[in-house]
Formats: sequence, C-alpha cells, structure tokens
Amino acid sequence: MFTHSVAYMNSLLTTAVCSLPNTHTQIRRWLLVTIVLSVVGKLALSFLLMIVHSESVFESSDSLEYHQLASNLLQHGTFSRGTEPPYEPELLRTPGYPLLLAGIYGIFGIRPAMVICVQLALTVATILAAFQIAARLFDERVALLAAMLLAVDPVSIYYSQVLLTETFFTTVFTVSLLLLLRTLTQPTRWLWPVGAGIGFALATYIRPTTYYLGGLLPIIVFFMICPTHGWQRAAKPALVFFLLYAVLIGGWHVHTYRETGSMEFSQIKNQYLFIAKAAAIVANRDSVPLDEAQRRLSNEHFSSLPIDLRGASPVQMFESQGKYAIRVILDHPILFLWTSFRGVFASLLGPSNMAHLFGFNNVALRDAFIKGVLSGFSISAWAITISSWIYAIIFLLILYSGVILFATQVRPLDRGTVLLIFTILYILVSSSGPEAYSRFRAPIMPALCVLSAAGFFHSLRMIRPSNLTAWPEI
Repeated sequence: MFTHSVAYMNSLLTTAVCSLPNTHTQIRRWLLVTIVLSVVGKLALSFLLMIVHSESVFESSDSLEYHQLASNLLQHGTFSRGTEPPYEPELLRTPGYPLLLAGIYGIFGIRPAMVICVQLALTVATILAAFQIAARLFDERVALLAAMLLAVDPVSIYYSQVLLTETFFTTVFTVSLLLLLRTLTQPTRWLWPVGAGIGFALATYIRPTTYYLGGLLPIIVFFMICPTHGWQRAAKPALVFFLLYAVLIGGWHVHTYRETGSMEFSQIKNQYLFIAKAAAIVANRDSVPLDEAQRRLSNEHFSSLPIDLRGASPVQMFESQGKYAIRVILDHPILFLWTSFRGVFASLLGPSNMAHLFGFNNVALRDAFIKGVLSGFSISAWAITISSWIYAIIFLLILYSGVILFATQVRPLDRGTVLLIFTILYILVSSSGPEAYSRFRAPIMPALCVLSAAGFFHSLRMIRPSNLTAWPEI
C-alpha cells in the first residue's frame, strides 16, 4: 500500500513538474501570468475584506501602533506613539515601516487601504527577487516553480492585507539576499556589496531582527570569496558591505542616544528577551501559563532592583529587564534551547488563518475545534476557518515535501545555497519565542520556496534526467 502511494505521488510530481515550460520565452510568459493571477487574487481578497470587515487592516495592536507612529511623523514631525503633547520618543519600534506609511499617507491621505495597494506591489517585487535567486542558484524552471509557490503562499497573502512590517521587510530582505548572491559571483562589482549593505540596513530599520546579520554576513562573504579570488578581493566587498551597514545603523544609534540617553538601536530586543525568551523559561520551569510566567518574572525582576532604580525611567527599566533576562537564560540553558526549539517548530508549521482577517477569533476557534465544541460560532466562521486550515496544510505539505527532497538529495551545496540556508536558520532562531506562529516565517518564505522548488526538480532529475537543463554553479 505504502509503495503504491509513493509511486502515485512520484507520478503526480513527474506530471506536474514536466508540464512547466522549457524555453526562456515561455518561462517569462508563465511568470507574468503567475504574477497577474497573484495580484488579482489578492486584490479580490482586499475588496471582499473592505465589504465584510473594513477594519481588517488593523490586524492587531501592532498595526495601530504603526499607524499612530506614521500619523505623528506626518502631522507633527515626531517619531512617537503619543496621542497628545508632549510626544515621548518611541523606544520599541524602528522607523522603517512608519516612514513608508507616512509617505503613503502624505500622498493619498490617511487611507490605510492605499497601503495595501503598495504592499501588493511589494509582493510582486518579492516574487521577482525570489525568481532571480532561484535562477542564479539553479535554473529558470526551478525559479518559475519557486515563484508559483510563493504566489500562493497563505502567509504572504495574509500579511499583504494588514498594516504590519512583514510584507515590506520580506521584500527588502529578499532583494538584499539577491544582491549578496551577486556579490559572491562578482566580487569586483561595487554595486552589489553597496546595494546589499544599504539593503540590510534598511531591513534592520524595518525590523531589528536582522541587526546582527550586518556583522555576520561580511565575515561569511569574505570566507566564501577568499578561496577562489584571494583574500584581497574578498576583503573589499566584505568591508564595503560592513562599513555602509555600520554607518547607516550607527546613525540611528546616535539618534536614540540623543533622544533617550541609550545607545541601544531599539529597546525591543530587551523587551523580547524579557517577556518572551526569559518568560518562556519561567513558564516551563514553574509549569504555568505564559501570562502568569510574565507576571512572576516581572515581580522577581522588580524585587531584585536596588531601591534607587525602582523609579527608573522606561529606558533604564527596559535595559535592566534585558540584563535580567540574560541571567535567566544563562541559568537555564537547557530550557532556553527547548523553548527556542518549540518556537522554531511553531514558526515553521503554524497555518495562516484567514478567519482573523474576517473578524473571527482564530485562537478561540482553534481551541473550540480541539475540544470538539463547535457551538458558539457561526457557520461562516467555521467555513472560512476550516477552509483556510485545509488550504494552509496542503500548501505546507507541498512546500516541505520539496524542502525534504532538497535536504536529502541535493549534494554538494554551493556557496549561494549555504548562504540562503544560513539566513533561514538565523531568522528562525532569532524569532523563536513562545508566542511564535506563522507570522514569524514570512521573511523566509521566498528562500523556503526556492529550496522546495529545487528539491522537486532534483527529484525529477533522478526520475527523468533528460527533462532538465544543467544547473549553473554560483
């Protein structure tokens, strides 16, 4: 039975992948059709949401905070979440996404719906960047399949419809990766490391998740280029990348020091360490829910403070919480690794639930479904929720089937692919908190789609080698 199932799946895989075009012109035509259908589908979803749930763009309190920051930038020229003077400087959010919102609001008026139109354009740029990455690492047929997977990715669709950083960050992050890959193959072209340095700095301004990549990637690029081009040619692009990144990021450090007296790029790091990483450890240590663990951790931290710090400023409190969280992590390294692993697992496997966009409580629906209690929610709520789960599960099965094929069959790995895998692991580990879910894999979906497409084509190569063109080395 199992053998017949595997044979049937192989037959479906062979038929589906072999149906993709072979020529450059046909591939570009299919790519254009993929992009058009993707945009039309997302626009249709946007119009539907405007009709049935016009407030869906404000997906969470995060959306409202970004909206307020953008409004204050536009109306008062200050980066603050305050609703009235004095406008206290923002400590947690970085200015990349609010500046985009403020620019859109300045042109079209404060109309969040126009942000969605811009984000749909950004998803097109992301698909094209993913196509180029796959084409450089493998070939254009792999690139087309990667673009098709990304076009129907439920996470990418979901976050194109809401005021959150995911779409903008993913676009900038993917384009920056493409420029970095170009740097590996053409280390003497200044344009690529210059673009990559600026790109990763911009990505960090949008979401500080990539903060440490600015120091890690130049080192990796140096050691990847060095064996083939020598240390001098390897050092130049690595140094250009790092210096541009450091100067651009350093500007915000100077700004925050002037405004708050702290040299931290953003206090979000300290907050995340405290309420996510350290709180997850306490939750597992004491076998309590996360909210209770956060309360206990706050009490423990406050009790440990000297008397003169108990009335500290918000900046001092955030920095103190960050240091306390690090002590908790160092005291419980096994629990830290365990909770991080669970966060990675949740990021990779959590389905994107479209029901939330339609105004339904997806967490309550999930809990009710697990308990088998279907009453209390409308038929439409269950229909949208269950259909979105089915869609997401089917997509994830297809995606990770390709990733598994890639991991088990593609050998050896070239430098570009290793770089791609490193960035996937970095994003997963740095975002692996106890509240991680599908949202946290949004930035790595283009890279995962590239690896998945390569895995499927490699499997097909094993079945029908004559159907594939040669894969270029990077």
